[in-house]
Amino acid sequence: MAKTIDDKLITRESNPSATIRNNLIPLKIGIFIWRVLRKRIATKEELDRRGIDLDTLLCPICNDVVESVDHAIYSCKSAKEIWSGILKWWNLPLPLSSTLEEMIKCSCIATKNSRKKKVWQAIVWVTCYLIWKSRNLKVFKKDGWATSKIISEIQVKSFEWIKNRSRNSSMSWHHWLTSPTSSCALGASFDPG
Repeated sequence: MAKTIDDKLITRESNPSATIRNNLIPLKIGIFIWRVLRKRIATKEELDRRGIDLDTLLCPICNDVVESVDHAIYSCKSAKEIWSGILKWWNLPLPLSSTLEEMIKCSCIATKNSRKKKVWQAIVWVTCYLIWKSRNLKVFKKDGWATSKIISEIQVKSFEWIKNRSRNSSMSWHHWLTSPTSSCALGASFDPG
């Protein structure tokens, strides 16, 4: 299936690139990331570009800037608070990346540890997905945007998905929350596949 997508869809685009995958998280998140990298999610800017008449193009979260893909997931001040919390949790400097694409492709992480890089990539992708999901709850259900709640959900979901998809993983919830880059948090026998 992925080969078909690569051959049939990606080559038609002006900037083809290989599909990136991460087996530590659900496929739906990988598909979402694929769509984000191609600016194929329904932000107000994209809907307007497709001829859909909207009352406003401003971001529904901050109401300051036109809502583009990059803005909604990465540069909105509310999204930046979430990214800041995730970077703080992983003890990484701010800002880690200047663009959403750099963050998604993890080109900003300087490590030779493939296990750590793959887990970090999973965290980044889950963060993008849950920021978008929270944005949609705010827009369509008028549900509040609570940064601390979103960060907690990222920690919980990423732990569940990574632990359950890691062969013989001995990941500890306590270590995951307090020191996610340690071998105890990642699981001494973690195998990213």
